[in-house]
Amino acid sequence: MFILFPFLYPVNSSPELTPETLTIVALGDSITWGYPNGRSWTEIVSRDTGVKIINRGISGQTLGEMSNRLERDVLDAKPAICIIMGGTNDVFHSVPTEEMMANLKRMARILKAKGIMPVIGLPIPLGWQNSEMRLQELRNEIAEAGFVTIDFAHDFYVDAKNFKRLLPDGIHPYDQGKKIMAERLKKELPKILSAYADFIR
Repeated sequence: MFILFPFLYPVNSSPELTPETLTIVALGDSITWGYPNGRSWTEIVSRDTGVKIINRGISGQTLGEMSNRLERDVLDAKPAICIIMGGTNDVFHSVPTEEMMANLKRMARILKAKGIMPVIGLPIPLGWQNSEMRLQELRNEIAEAGFVTIDFAHDFYVDAKNFKRLLPDGIHPYDQGKKIMAERLKKELPKILSAYADFIR
């Protein structure tokens, strides 16, 4: 455990930075919930790292709908970190990129005011070119906004030849795709927790 997070040794760290006390809320849509079987990448990361991740994914939701339930599903849990993962349904509902970014910035502002560090997950690719272009616009905007991010999309592009196996319906990662997302979060957890250490200083 501490090999994965070498800066979490208790000698020089506060209680918030120990795996046993760290809580993350994952706020998202069906990709976070774990469609189609309810098994999610969040469970894999919790099992492998010991970090508590509360899954608050609801199928079909847009970023605006996530924003509306922020208090109930995130603030009341008092996590250290909130991973926001959305945008796919916004694209399907033709929500403008500016509106998507406004919702992300609003959620980030509220979270920071409550002492919770926001982390934005870059949404995984879509199987339709026009929709994927819209989603890429959102990824670019997120990257330029200065958020702490997790690039969930990266590995699906790298393994493009297996795209249909990883996302059979062109939207949702099935078990192998969920493992890929979990591995990406595990790789980026040290960066995220280092940013959190700076956030609480």
